[in-house]
Amino acid sequence: MLKTMTRCGLAAACLMGATATLAQTDAAPRSVVLAQAPAAQPVPEPAPAAPAPASDWKLPDPITVEWLASHPNPFIAPGSVNTPLEQRAWLNCEAMWQWAGRQCQGLKAAWFQGRATWFFSGYAWHIPGTWTEERLAELNSQAWGGGYGFARTDEHGDNYIWFSLFFKDSHSNLQSQVGWAWLTYWPAVADVSVGLGYAAFILQRPDIANGWPVPAALPIASVKVYQAELLATYIPKLNGGINHGDVMYFFARYQF
Repeated sequence: MLKTMTRCGLAAACLMGATATLAQTDAAPRSVVLAQAPAAQPVPEPAPAAPAPASDWKLPDPITVEWLASHPNPFIAPGSVNTPLEQRAWLNCEAMWQWAGRQCQGLKAAWFQGRATWFFSGYAWHIPGTWTEERLAELNSQAWGGGYGFARTDEHGDNYIWFSLFFKDSHSNLQSQVGWAWLTYWPAVADVSVGLGYAAFILQRPDIANGWPVPAALPIASVKVYQAELLATYIPKLNGGINHGDVMYFFARYQF
């Protein structure tokens, strides 16, 4: 019995010693692993965004549709558009009687500060009764063509226009004219209105004055819807007699 108890005590002591040794052995590497764990690295900041490429915008090339729309008058420098009208050389408008002075000031403002306007031609109605049937059959009514100008509306709602217009005349020849026009409207400022005015211009066509440019003036009537406008003018017979008859000419324009 004593031997048995002695053996059990020795076995228990051995077991406890082995357990302690294993515990020490197991704990030591853990302390080493914790000591050798790498420190946390800082999160790198994102790289700054690349700068946006420089704009490649440039002024429109001269004599293009874009240039004509953005810079109405090709006869003045683009950088001088905002120069005050008082500093512009012009006629002495104040010395004229009231209506003429107002026309003078309006045309000056349109020349230097006008906005682009495009013209579209058109149709020529040769009024029956002033032409023979045979002559009417020979005349051209499809007055196709177009033109360009610059216009400005004043504080009264009146529109002043400098223009050039080119189209096929009654004999299918080219008719050219350059000049100015004025239109006043009722109502003065509205989305839809009717207008009356005049055009004064230099005209050139082969069957008038042997093709030499001549001055002319005609009345104008219009119907305006927003920025689009239908215009008409009456061209009376000049030489009298049959086959030198009256014409109604219709054309249109768009004001930028």
